[in-house]
Amino acid sequence: MIYYVMHYWPWLAAAAVVGVATPFLADRFGWAADLADYWLQRIGVVLAIAVVFIVARLAAGKPELMLEAGAGLVAAYIIGGIAGGLATHLLPARFEGWWVGLFATGLIWLVFGITTMPKIEPDLRERVAEVVKGAGADPLNFDVIGRDVLLPEDLGKARAELGAQILQVSGVRLVSEVEELTGAALSAKTVAKLQTEVAAKAEAEAKAKAEAEARDAVEKAAADAAAREAAAKAAKETAAKHAAAKAKDDAEAKEAAAKAAADAAAKEAATKEAAAKAAAEEAAKHAAAAPSASIPPPVATRTADAAGAASIASVEACQSKLSTLVAAQKINFERGSAEIEQASLPVLKQLAAVISHCPAAQIEVAGHTDANGKKAANEALSKRRAEAVADSLTKAGIGSAKLIAVGYGSAKPLGPNDTAEARAKNRRIEFAVK
Repeated sequence: MIYYVMHYWPWLAAAAVVGVATPFLADRFGWAADLADYWLQRIGVVLAIAVVFIVARLAAGKPELMLEAGAGLVAAYIIGGIAGGLATHLLPARFEGWWVGLFATGLIWLVFGITTMPKIEPDLRERVAEVVKGAGADPLNFDVIGRDVLLPEDLGKARAELGAQILQVSGVRLVSEVEELTGAALSAKTVAKLQTEVAAKAEAEAKAKAEAEARDAVEKAAADAAAREAAAKAAKETAAKHAAAKAKDDAEAKEAAAKAAADAAAKEAATKEAAAKAAAEEAAKHAAAAPSASIPPPVATRTADAAGAASIASVEACQSKLSTLVAAQKINFERGSAEIEQASLPVLKQLAAVISHCPAAQIEVAGHTDANGKKAANEALSKRRAEAVADSLTKAGIGSAKLIAVGYGSAKPLGPNDTAEARAKNRRIEFAVK
């Protein structure tokens, strides 16, 4: 009853108001009457209230809630009737109109049963579930009937302790023990169990699917990486093949150029040899035809060689000729190497022709570089370039004993090395007639 007073006092207050209003209405409309069985009716009312409480105590579930609510509303009506009767001097048992207010109280009870009573069990179930959950038990493993809570046997030893905690919940009348839950509680428990199993199964399937997707992603990434590596390897092999083919073509082209140069030198040498032989034969014929002819005096500045070409008389003239030719047509090499460019081969032929008519003297072929790079590397490169020029001149018919290849590196620059043009001038081949 305390539960109703605390939580449903508006209904009790409404019944009390009806009780207060009934004596005033009875007095206003003349419902009062002297009753011979005044005390008997009063005792009967008290006994009726006691019977209602006893039945409510014995009942359970919704009937128990309705009986408790009815008893509470009747009690509030009687209290209100007494209060109103004291004011009008008409106590409930002294007037016939008391049944009008009781009828109104019954209407209040009916409205209570329709609107409020269906909320009592869910409210208790929710608050009891919080206690059960706080105790570490299954919040669905109990049932509520009226204001009674049913606990199943499968809770074991924890059931007594849990029952004591549940009794502390406001509105719970008692805690009963049953072998197992039935009805809606069992259905809810079963449904919850099935939902848990379904959720666990769905989670396991989702986890398996995620693992499969992750595994597939890893395999795909590995396959992509292998494909990229294979493509890179194939591209590298293709590039290597192209480079090898290009190197082979370059080597063949250089070999062909060298062969062509050698053939040209051999042809020129053969031509010179044939011309010299023809000149010798012609001179022999003249000598035989005019044996008494005097030998002409030697020319001081120039002489003729066996081929009939004019020789250079002095070292100074030979040096001037070579310097002028080198200054006009520079000998160029491939970048960073001692390989003579094809465009410089004609000037080497011209140089060989000049040197072949120089006096019997040694000629120093001097190689020079700019100041970029290390000193030792520059000296070695200048020496190789000088040797390459000397070899080319030797192939053109100049005796190797007449040529001396020397590399000075960057030791004898023509000018500063601060611009590209100045550095190009310092990279050169010079000839010194000694």
